Amino acid sequence: MKRHRLLLPALGFIAAIAIAIPLVISNNTTERSDTFATSAHQRRSEAQLSEKHRERIARRKARQEAYERFIDSTILSHNFRFIPTMFNVEPAGSTQIITNPAVEISYRGDWADINLPYYRGYVPPYRLAMINTVITQLTDFTTVQTDNGWTVTFDSWLYSANDYTFTLTVYSKSGGAQLELSSTAYPTTTYWGSIAAIY
Repeated sequence: MKRHRLLLPALGFIAAIAIAIPLVISNNTTERSDTFATSAHQRRSEAQLSEKHRERIARRKARQEAYERFIDSTILSHNFRFIPTMFNVEPAGSTQIITNPAVEISYRGDWADINLPYYRGYVPPYRLAMINTVITQLTDFTTVQTDNGWTVTFDSWLYSANDYTFTLTVYSKSGGAQLELSSTAYPTTTYWGSIAAIY
């Protein structure tokens, strides 16, 4: 009887182990199969996303190249407008926002139409004025291609005793542009804006 009493707990323990082992193995197998299925699904999703991503990259690249060609052809046509949105006087003037839609400089072949605010004066405080004129004689007019886009320059006396130099830097990738208006007497005024074609 004593032997049977000792064997019963041992048999119960062995039976419990025998039941638990298949469950553990079964659970591990299920987890492995679920993990494999999830990984396979992720790989498929990543492959699909990568393909869509590559298509988006190709479309963006094509649009960018088309835009740069448009900027290049616009500058080479010599028929475009520079529309400033900000300007200041160098070297440490405060930046001002331009909201007047009439403010611009138009390049039209061999002449220019100018309506720009600028600073006059030999010493601070400088006085804000407007250049509102048409120039039919553009001295030393040049259009040079650079690594970033284009530089367009010309000189003019603006019917005065002060020689003005207009230097327009155009960035083909962004479409942005910067104009520096320097002169022999007044401080340099810098403008930031964009380019628009004239049709």
